[in-house]
Amino acid sequence: MRTVKAIHIAPVKSLGLGHPNTVHVHFSGIAEDRRLYLINYRGKLLTQRELGQLVQIKAAYQTDPELLELHFPDGSRLGGSLELGEPVITRIWGRYVQGHIVRGDWHNALSEFCQHPVWLARSDKPGQCYDEYPISLVSQASVQELSRQPGATVALDSRRFRPNFFLAGCEPHEEDTWLGGMIQIGEEVRLRVIARDPRCAITTHDPDTGEQDMNTVQLILNYRPNPRAAYFGVYGIVERPGTVCLGDTVTLVKL
Repeated sequence: MRTVKAIHIAPVKSLGLGHPNTVHVHFSGIAEDRRLYLINYRGKLLTQRELGQLVQIKAAYQTDPELLELHFPDGSRLGGSLELGEPVITRIWGRYVQGHIVRGDWHNALSEFCQHPVWLARSDKPGQCYDEYPISLVSQASVQELSRQPGATVALDSRRFRPNFFLAGCEPHEEDTWLGGMIQIGEEVRLRVIARDPRCAITTHDPDTGEQDMNTVQLILNYRPNPRAAYFGVYGIVERPGTVCLGDTVTLVKL
């Protein structure tokens, strides 16, 4: 039986993951997932691709009332309500996302950690800062299959791939066979599986330290060759919103 083994969200894009037991999935994705993001002094998006150590910062975020708390690896914390400042437009995966700089001590704390000027921004609408599609999925069996490949030098876990929903009870890469089909998660949510997930250098980073420890992209290509990208896991769009909880069953509705 296919089930939801783990739920992953990143309230601030590219920072450490949170692991809630329950999330509400809207048409635009999970409201608390990647609502905030970082930009550098040029106004460009800053991610783990440029600074892997961002994953060492953990973020806790709630929407009503809107509160954020950042936990830094030295044990320090910074939290409070979000006061929005000047507007900003940021290019994210080919889209131009409208948002606002978040006023307060966030800038100083993040800049000190990154060793260069960094600003925290919040998108004006939830669900704007995903990569290609709102929801990502990968199965435990696929991660285990990758771990068995020649050249896998460290233990792999789901956090390296940052899926919203990590699924148990599947065959290796079974999720690929759902392309174009519909799955139901729990009693409410339905997702249409729309595309394979092209993997980037972030998957080569240790999910705790952000240090590059294995060429995961090449490892995927070695046994799943593709001239376009190292595909691993799938993306979905939301056909019916609702609540998803740990342990919910995952059912293939139609192909």
